[in-house]
Amino acid sequence: MDVDHVDRMVEAWARVEPGLDVAPLEVAGRLLRCAALLERAIDEALRPLGLSFGDFDVINTLRRRGEPAGTNPKALASSALITSGAMTSRLDRLERAGLLERRPDPSDRRAILVRLTPAGEELAVRTLDAVLAADRRFLDPLSPDDRKAVAAALRRLLVRAEPG
Repeated sequence: MDVDHVDRMVEAWARVEPGLDVAPLEVAGRLLRCAALLERAIDEALRPLGLSFGDFDVINTLRRRGEPAGTNPKALASSALITSGAMTSRLDRLERAGLLERRPDPSDRRAILVRLTPAGEELAVRTLDAVLAADRRFLDPLSPDDRKAVAAALRRLLVRAEPG
């Protein structure tokens, strides 16, 4: 059987503190390790396209929402689980790069809407393709049935853990 980082951690705890129940590490440790390694693979896939994962998230959230007039920046920030200040920084950077534009909200003169430019749309497509390819490479060791089982188990965890 192959041994991974978590196996080595569990073995080390068994030597140092034999009575300690570290069984949760079998899953939680692997979830954290997989998330970190997948994030690194996604960052590497995005680097040649000149975007961070946060930038990717913004432009593809705009694309996925598909609101022709644009999206309110607060809605973007809440979907990305970041502060409005952090979102403003991302929007400033993406606007300077010509990937999105801000326009006054016709229904509220005090608000703005954000939408992708044609260049932003094109880059959103390319970055999504790159991220999905990285996801597929990462998941390659799993069969289609394994993927369905893992997805179902993770869904049960998230449904219980996510707020609202």
